[in-house]
Amino acid sequence: MIPTDSFRADVLEYDRRASRQSWHGPRFRMTYRALGEGPTLVLLPGLASTYRGYAPLLKTLAGRFRTLIIDYPGENLDDGADLRTISHDDLVTDVLGLLDHLEVKSAALFGLSFGSTLSLKALHRAPERFAKAVLQGAFARRRLQPPERLALAVGRRVKGTTARLPFHELGLSRNNRSTFPVEIPDRWSYYVEENGRTPILGLTHRLDLLDRLDLRPILPEIGQEVRVIHGTADRIVPMKYHNELVTGLARGQSLLMENIGHQPHWTHPDELARLVGEFFEPAGSVRA
Repeated sequence: MIPTDSFRADVLEYDRRASRQSWHGPRFRMTYRALGEGPTLVLLPGLASTYRGYAPLLKTLAGRFRTLIIDYPGENLDDGADLRTISHDDLVTDVLGLLDHLEVKSAALFGLSFGSTLSLKALHRAPERFAKAVLQGAFARRRLQPPERLALAVGRRVKGTTARLPFHELGLSRNNRSTFPVEIPDRWSYYVEENGRTPILGLTHRLDLLDRLDLRPILPEIGQEVRVIHGTADRIVPMKYHNELVTGLARGQSLLMENIGHQPHWTHPDELARLVGEFFEPAGSVRA
């Protein structure tokens, strides 16, 4: 008998309990979702997939924190974003603007993959706001892979969502399939489904920003304690980029998840939540 996957049920529960709101910022109408009570924890997501991929992780963390997750410009077609004018620095400014809007003076910061680059800039720009941070699948710079360059090239010509991109599932499978639980095949199909909901214009915008990004010069100036979580089977962010980031940070801590890939929020959400929660919980590390 194939085990029943709880992931979809967790997403449904998250949708039922979380508050979906919007903030009309200077560049676009930002959608964000909040769940839980306590110190504020801001999750900055990766390049692709919807908030649903983070829902089980957030549901668990909401037992300890007031969790916030944002949608990037272009994720909602009616958000009014002119992606041609929005820079990487603008994205960081908008995250800080949302916290101002919510009157959050300090928060725990959790950035995954692309979101780790925004987190690094936020740590550098507003150290008084973030006492410490967790990054996962993180990097200060990274060369785009061939499937990403194909998505960037095709995405400038094709409208719709990433499910329309050539070899969409094949590209995902090459980098991620081997790290998903084989005993729960529905988990993989749900991941492909949610990844395919990503608007192409939003994805290409983020890929373009990433292609020109190099944050190595600011790393020594980031004085906060930063836990950098990395899966040893991560094929999207090679270990050399992880090591480069940890070495460059003044107080970087490497924590490896053995035999886990780039998507532990999909494959091991409970374990990832534990590693994040235990880092932020010591007394005085986060203030509401």
